[in-house]
Amino acid sequence: MANRLKNKIAIITGAARGIGAKSAELFAGEGAAVAIWDVNAERGKATAQQLQAAGGTAIFCPCDVTDSAQIENAVNRVVSELGTPNVLFNNAGIAVVGELEQISEADWDRQYAVNVKSIYLVSRAVIPLMRAAGGGAIINMASESAYVGFPMHPAYTSSKAAVVHLTRSMAVRYAEDNIRVNSLCPGTINTELYQEFLAKQPDPEAINKEIEAMHPLGIGEPEDIAWAAVYLASDESKYMTGAPMLVEGGILSL
Repeated sequence: MANRLKNKIAIITGAARGIGAKSAELFAGEGAAVAIWDVNAERGKATAQQLQAAGGTAIFCPCDVTDSAQIENAVNRVVSELGTPNVLFNNAGIAVVGELEQISEADWDRQYAVNVKSIYLVSRAVIPLMRAAGGGAIINMASESAYVGFPMHPAYTSSKAAVVHLTRSMAVRYAEDNIRVNSLCPGTINTELYQEFLAKQPDPEAINKEIEAMHPLGIGEPEDIAWAAVYLASDESKYMTGAPMLVEGGILSL
C-alpha cells in the first residue's frame, strides 16, 4: 500500500543510520516529506541525498538533540523548507554499557540526556506547531529493555523505562490537541549500534548467539522497526495513543 504517509511532514531524529535511516527511507517511500536530524553530517547528508535520488522529499538538518538552540534552528528550517511538521519520531539514542559501579557520572548523564531529555526538548519545540495545525503523531523510541533488566545496561534500561512513562504522560496531556503519542519498543536489532556493542565484548560471537537465543524470532532487522514506525505515524493508528508498541521478537513472552 503506497502513500500511507501522503501529506505528512516528518522529523526523524538520529536518522543518519540504523533504524532512523531505514525509517526515513520508508517514510519517504510512503509519501512523507522527511527531515533527517543527526549529529553525523556526512551520513545525514548522504541519507537525504539517497532519498532525493529515489524520488522522495528529504532534507538534512544537523542537530544535537540535547541542545535547545540547535533544535530551534532545525525546527525553523523544517518549517521554512517543508512546512509544519505533523509527525515527530524521537529516535535518537545511545547505549552506555557497563555495570552500575563501572559507569561514570558523565556517561550516566549523557545516557539520559540523549535518550530521555532530548524527547522533552524536541517535543517541547514541535508540539506548539502541531497544536496550531490541528494535531499530529509523536513516536518515542523505547526498547524491550524498558521491561527486561539486562545486567550490563542499567543506564540504558532505566532510560528506556523512563521513555515509556514519559510517553504515557504526554499522551494523556495532548490527546485534547489531537496529538497522539506512542512509544516503540524494539527487540535486539542488527544495527551498527548493536555491532559496536558486540565488538566491545570479549567473545562477540558467543554473546551474539546468547542474545539471539533470548528472542524466539531471533535478532531483528531495521526494517522490522521502521515499518512499525510507519504504522504509528499513519492515520491507520488514529485510535492509538499512550501505548508501548512491542516489536521485540517474542522475548517478553518467555
